Amino acid sequence: MKQELPYWYNQLKNKYPIVTDDEWRLLDVMAVVKHIKKGDTFLKYGKVARFSAFVISGSFKYNIPDEDGQEKIIKFAFADDFLANCESYNKKTPSAVNIVALEDAVILRINIKKLQPLYGLHMNLLHVNLQLYQEISEQQSEHQYMLSLKSPLQRYRYLMERRPVIIRKISLTNIARYLYISREALSRARLLLLK
Repeated sequence: MKQELPYWYNQLKNKYPIVTDDEWRLLDVMAVVKHIKKGDTFLKYGKVARFSAFVISGSFKYNIPDEDGQEKIIKFAFADDFLANCESYNKKTPSAVNIVALEDAVILRINIKKLQPLYGLHMNLLHVNLQLYQEISEQQSEHQYMLSLKSPLQRYRYLMERRPVIIRKISLTNIARYLYISREALSRARLLLLK
């Protein structure tokens, strides 16, 4: 009799329908469910990435300090999203970002080194890996485009239109850090849009 998969795989199956139940079971054997408290890190700045994870619940921010020591947020991750620093893992170099829980969270953590051999045996997993890289690349491009917009109003409007989940789930302070503007400028932009 085949082992029943935990409930959170239903969400992942919907997002990645190409992966078979047997392949999810393979991942489940090597994955570990971890509870992360608000403010704790999944990956610390300066540490080499060794793990990736699917977010079961909660939210995360990818942040970097700028030259003035101010926090800049480059990405958010929510339930069903993938946490990883591919550059750090692939180059075996210290991470240039922190990945921090914005609230109590549950993740399905996977040792990347154990996962990689499966790509040659299970093309569906390789396909999902490529899809994840594409999603990460698209998110980075979108964030760079948003930052190229001149005014806080344009940045906030773009975020409202393209990433409303961020508006609904993330604090104003963290949205301002993501848009690389002051909280005051963000508040003014929000007021202008409400008029």
